[in-house]
Amino acid sequence: MTRPKRLFVGLDFSRSIKEYLAAFQDTKLEGARWMAPVKFHMTLRFLGDVDSDSEGRILDRLRQVRVAPFTLSLGATGAFPEKGDPRVLWMGVGTGHPLLFQLRQRVDDAILASNHACEMRDFVPHVTLGRCQGLMRGSLRDFINRSRNDETGPVFSVSEFTLFQSLRAPDGSRYIPLENFPLRNEG
Repeated sequence: MTRPKRLFVGLDFSRSIKEYLAAFQDTKLEGARWMAPVKFHMTLRFLGDVDSDSEGRILDRLRQVRVAPFTLSLGATGAFPEKGDPRVLWMGVGTGHPLLFQLRQRVDDAILASNHACEMRDFVPHVTLGRCQGLMRGSLRDFINRSRNDETGPVFSVSEFTLFQSLRAPDGSRYIPLENFPLRNEG
């Protein structure tokens, strides 16, 4: 019997977008552990541990997802949770795009139709830039204000989504793309 895989569905980014995101990582911010740019992605749905039978059903359903390609722009930086000491430093996608939310809903519908149970959380579109521990919210003022000077970041095309495997390692997780799903109109 094969071991379950830790899976998630997400959007990958081009090298130029990853370079733009990396420029917001402030190495002077003590207590922040910055993500390697190769790891930047936007999670649409975390699936958790998935056995091979469930993975096959999920793949079949994800291949049926139909959403037209769209564009997004990167937006402001922030931290989760909204109150208290921050644990995650992130960049959002401006006001988002209706088709991004439609894609998320269709991915959720596909997962549910595959009979895979996963934790359903609200969707707050963002890219994790880093994680932190022991940082006071006030020390993030410069980090958060850096992105407020621009209306929006670069605009980029979203033409596919990806099923990723997350492999835990001593130096942090590695994300392995298992299959890309091109976006296309219904029909």
